[in-house]
Amino acid sequence: MLQLVESPDCSDTDTALATASPEAAALVLALNGCCHPRVGRLRARLGDCDNSDQLELLRSEVFNVLALSFGPTEAQRRLLPLQ
Repeated sequence: MLQLVESPDCSDTDTALATASPEAAALVLALNGCCHPRVGRLRARLGDCDNSDQLELLRSEVFNVLALSFGPTEAQRRLLPLQ
């Protein structure tokens, strides 16, 4: 049975959007509907992201998680408006 474990390093979409920069917020929205276990941690990191180098690393991680969940074509489609 699936259990939801609250963790301080995980975030939901609304919390991440409240603290994220506009570029990071777009990546948070790209993760909508994704059920991969790393999504909560990625959202939390995107909410705390404060520099462009870190944002580029997170963009790569978001692509990887989306590709694992939906396939590379859908991952590219979700990230296309952000490029």
